Amino acid sequence: AENAPRIYFDIAVGDETLGRLVFNLRDSEKVLPQHAGNLVKLCTGEMRSIDPRCGYVKCQFKHSPQFVEGFPQYRWAHILDGKGRNAVGRPTERISDPDSLRACTHSIYGGVYYGLEYSDQMSVEGVVLTVPLVGAYRGSTSFSIVRVGESPQEWKERLLLNSAVLGFLESGVEVLHELARQTKGPPTIVASGKM
Repeated sequence: AENAPRIYFDIAVGDETLGRLVFNLRDSEKVLPQHAGNLVKLCTGEMRSIDPRCGYVKCQFKHSPQFVEGFPQYRWAHILDGKGRNAVGRPTERISDPDSLRACTHSIYGGVYYGLEYSDQMSVEGVVLTVPLVGAYRGSTSFSIVRVGESPQEWKERLLLNSAVLGFLESGVEVLHELARQTKGPPTIVASGKM
């Protein structure tokens, strides 16, 4: 996976820069070409000339006690909805790729997840990047950073239910910890791209 595509997000809270998260997408562009392709193009912003909302810069992660580590309702994931304009297909149409999804289904206790197969060894602290496949934000610009490896035993892979794993955290776990533990406000993407 040396030449696998990598994407990055530079994160800030208010005026304070937290640093960079780097995700290795491994072969997700082969496994789920439309979902992974959309993620990469939203990171690079290469479709912004068609629609300025086709990108992640200035997008905020959700911020409430559910998303702050240390609160009892913390969910071990950080969700960013994006601007709702896809960079693959028509901007306002949801991405749907049932054939590819069928070929990368993984059964776990309580249901299934899709995409790359999760393993603790694949990433720093077992952190993955996922996109939702059910609910209001499916097939759109939303993604989640999910802390599978660090989550309590009763969560673990169940955090991946009904979503697709597109990448593994390669560097920036200290940035993620800071993002997860701060209470000042919503973390914002100030830059993103493909490495």
